[in-house]
Amino acid sequence: MAVNDLDLDQIIAAVEGEQTQATPLERVNAARAAATRLDALAQHVVAHFVDQARHEGASWTDIGAALGVTRQAAQQRFVPAEGVDVEAAGSRAALPYSTRATATLSAARDLAVSHHHRYVDDLHLLLALLDNRGGGAVGAVKASGVRVADVRRTARARLTAEGPRRVTKNPPLGRASVRALDVAVREALRLSGGEIGTEHVLLALASDPRTQAGQALAEAGLDYSALRQEVGRQAAQGAERPAAKRTRKRA
Repeated sequence: MAVNDLDLDQIIAAVEGEQTQATPLERVNAARAAATRLDALAQHVVAHFVDQARHEGASWTDIGAALGVTRQAAQQRFVPAEGVDVEAAGSRAALPYSTRATATLSAARDLAVSHHHRYVDDLHLLLALLDNRGGGAVGAVKASGVRVADVRRTARARLTAEGPRRVTKNPPLGRASVRALDVAVREALRLSGGEIGTEHVLLALASDPRTQAGQALAEAGLDYSALRQEVGRQAAQGAERPAAKRTRKRA
């Protein structure tokens, strides 16, 4: 189907089809949610092709011209800025984070603090994903034929402590992490996910061979295409399973 084949009537019909028993105000709310998702999809479509153009050697001047803006405006829109607060990451995203993905962000921050690092970078995210044993990321690594221990070893080999010094207890996200989380949103949208899971963050980290995390994953033998196929299979089966609830024994 061509992009120009989409029209307003199709979108209206889709909202009405999902809200057959809804009140008029409930349909307004459903339309708002649909518009939010469509806007996110539109933004990430452009970002996808900007990334592709950059990988193929296009300059920011050329990209700005294609978008009808200046080089500086294009960079401000698509180059991730470091210093984003970990707690604020969820509010920036077009989709909510899963419970496990949220826990991963907190664990990555703790790892950065323990290593006296000023930023939460992509290696912190990767190691935190691997420690979340029940998450979709770990399942995807195993199903791709790669040992989690091998990925952890290659990632830790690249992670160095900066030595004792006074650091904040809440280091912000580094540039590579901000970019990875932005791409994770895109991956979730492409796989029709309702939320950003650990598997989407892993896929985002593996998609960029220029980063420390991307290189660690490749060195451990993780093939991006195989990983993406596995994450797609997970999405078809419902992605991450909820953690088992513990029952308290009565005395």
